[in-house]
Amino acid sequence: MRKRLMAAGMACLGLSILLVPPMSAGADTTPAPGEPATVTADALPTWQTDGVVLAMEIVNGVAYVGGNFDHVRPPGVPRGGAGEVARTGLAAFDAATGALLPWAPVATGPIFTDDVVQTECDNLGSNQYRCDTVWEIKASPDGSRLYVAGDFGKIGTERRYRIAAFDTATGALDPDFAPSPNSRVRALAVSDTTVFAGGHFTAVNDVTRTRLAAFNRADGALLPWAPTADKRVMAMVLSPSGTRLIVGGDFNRINNIWQHGLSAVNVSNGTKASFLSNDIPYNNSNSRSWVTDLVTDGTRVFASADGVGTFDGRLAVNPETGARIWINNCLGATQSISVMDGVLYSGSHAHRCDMQTYYEGNGFPETRPHRRFLAEPADTAQGVKQRILHWFPNAQPGTTYPFVQGPWTMANDGTHLWAGGDFTQVNDVPQEGLTRFTTHDVSPDVTGPVQTNFQAPTAVANGGGKVTITWGATWDLDNRKVRYEVVRSDGQVACTAEANSVFWTLPNLSCADLGRVPGSVYKYRVRAIDPHNNRISSPSSPDVTVT
Repeated sequence: MRKRLMAAGMACLGLSILLVPPMSAGADTTPAPGEPATVTADALPTWQTDGVVLAMEIVNGVAYVGGNFDHVRPPGVPRGGAGEVARTGLAAFDAATGALLPWAPVATGPIFTDDVVQTECDNLGSNQYRCDTVWEIKASPDGSRLYVAGDFGKIGTERRYRIAAFDTATGALDPDFAPSPNSRVRALAVSDTTVFAGGHFTAVNDVTRTRLAAFNRADGALLPWAPTADKRVMAMVLSPSGTRLIVGGDFNRINNIWQHGLSAVNVSNGTKASFLSNDIPYNNSNSRSWVTDLVTDGTRVFASADGVGTFDGRLAVNPETGARIWINNCLGATQSISVMDGVLYSGSHAHRCDMQTYYEGNGFPETRPHRRFLAEPADTAQGVKQRILHWFPNAQPGTTYPFVQGPWTMANDGTHLWAGGDFTQVNDVPQEGLTRFTTHDVSPDVTGPVQTNFQAPTAVANGGGKVTITWGATWDLDNRKVRYEVVRSDGQVACTAEANSVFWTLPNLSCADLGRVPGSVYKYRVRAIDPHNNRISSPSSPDVTVT
């Protein structure tokens, strides 16, 4: 293998008493009325990569992934284990089952020497590097073509300089689509007739094109459309009307007109379109944000951001005016977003969200470990503070510098949500590079509340045959409401309680077991049960003598 990149409400059973005030239900896999349901936090069995995944597109039931990797392997298999097969920079899977598909183009690049460390390329040692990463994948609106872009110089034996097209019906490389940008292509958007590209390049086919260009879909011919960006373009999406291209990145000027990070150009002639957004801040080179991803739900455009000491959350804008609809100021760089069934999912390393409204309370304060996945309503109204939905699968980030933040790309087909990046575990289970989730009706929620730190209860004899049992709540990755059963050593449920909880707010609960025999010995444990009847049990408490 090549050396890769450097490295609570109340519930009773007769004698139960809940001593904690109730909390309103949150949106999750069993949401409250009016709230969107999330996918489950259970990660489905998914093939893995031996490197970072940076691009993803789902079309015609196929999940295409791209990045910087050499092999893929079945779920649960360590690197080099049984079933590992070669896939160089590109791979395809059945979006519903996760099965590996035969499509296997090889994306490679030339070896070169440079005294400057190339952190985003393969480090081969002795100042030698190879840049062949796939950074972007986008399909045509009719699903007949798949466009890939990045750093590569060849697809198989064919010269393809940083951008290529494939026939999705046959998997074959398009022989006619072969433009030649002179540097990285980082972003793509595709209409019925045109492929738009953005990135780091300053020329295409030896013709000046400053980080933005357009090509005829039929034959790859360079079009006259030629707006300019003074610095890198990292994301783009067509407005729902198709009349303007929303562009994001780390630029300061579009067509020499100042608008940092997020702007728009007209599709018809490349002129800068009016765009009101000023939410991607620039104070100086050491205090700024940049857009990392753009998606649309057909009504709004959503942007994610990374930043240095400034905004690095998510926001929604009106695509025709650029006016902000809502903004989420959670701290922790967001690298990817995907919108599905009224929910905006994001991959980040969020570590503080206490400036966010979380139903009747606040979002989480500075926390470790970082939250690698979040969800929020996509259709929050203008002027309403954005809130976080109860969906918290976790991922352990990898060590491939500079891709050490976890998820870097997301895509969905309306049922299955795929995510890729640089991670080694998902929900504390070994899983590298790729994972996927789905709706509860397709794959039921089968994981119970969180076991970690769910301790034994304490029990106190109050006299008169009454025992009060007290315990600290746990929480669930994708359901805010958790029900508790206090079970005696005779197997009978002594009492029950119910509470809403999140990882940063865990209430203390209590209930009473009445009618016990004075002088007898009882032992209790607590079961935590989610709305889908998945359960865990606390360790048993010491014997309690009732006097």
